[in-house]
Amino acid sequence: MSAPDAPPTVHLVGAGPGGVGSLTRRAARLLRHAEVVVLDRPSLDPIAGLAPASAERVHVGRRPGHGARSTAEVVALLVERARAGLAVVRLKGGDPFVCSRGAEEALALAEAGITVDVTPGVTAVTVAGGTSGLDRGTGVTVASGNYDPAGPVVDWGAIGASGGGQGAIVVLTGRSQQGTIADGLVAGGRPAANTVVVVHGAARTDASVTTSTLAAVGTVRLAPPAAMVVAPSQPGRRPPASDRPGGERAHP
Repeated sequence: MSAPDAPPTVHLVGAGPGGVGSLTRRAARLLRHAEVVVLDRPSLDPIAGLAPASAERVHVGRRPGHGARSTAEVVALLVERARAGLAVVRLKGGDPFVCSRGAEEALALAEAGITVDVTPGVTAVTVAGGTSGLDRGTGVTVASGNYDPAGPVVDWGAIGASGGGQGAIVVLTGRSQQGTIADGLVAGGRPAANTVVVVHGAARTDASVTTSTLAAVGTVRLAPPAAMVVAPSQPGRRPPASDRPGGERAHP
């Protein structure tokens, strides 16, 4: 239980890209003292496993046979547990504010009178980018690939055209939309033969890398979590496959 005089608090914790070794020390400490852990997907179970066996674990993301809970439902759950005086950890993949709904949840919790304590996490953007071995070119554009009917529409053509195509693009949570995303980037001026690397499980022991192109990446199917890294239009530098985490296979 939280201290008797402590205000109701939810700890919004970044889980990093999925490997326990990428978790911050503060995140690990909060989990070890948690009484409730609310997480999105089963791939975060090894991280949630740091919590005591007696801790309640609630999955709120989409998984086989279960739809994802709405933000309002998740916030209501967090508010209820926090007001009960429990030590609540809201575990989010990567960093809670990078291609995530951490900001929406934090604002809603604050409006409900709940104190929000944020612990940043290592974002999969940097880890997947490093694992891909691609040169970033003149910069990196980061986008969420999830289609959200309630959210803004991503203009993939504009992203493809940005910077004259000289920078890399990292797309998180876009596994089911890879073909649509690639088509949009090509419409924006990226060559169909542009190299794309799909990284599964960056920073995890089962990390794997698949090389493809914008023309073919729609047929690449890797288990989640997976990130799509699009190389700059100009050929980048890549270290040998043996020097990169996970195995690599080409996908023409």
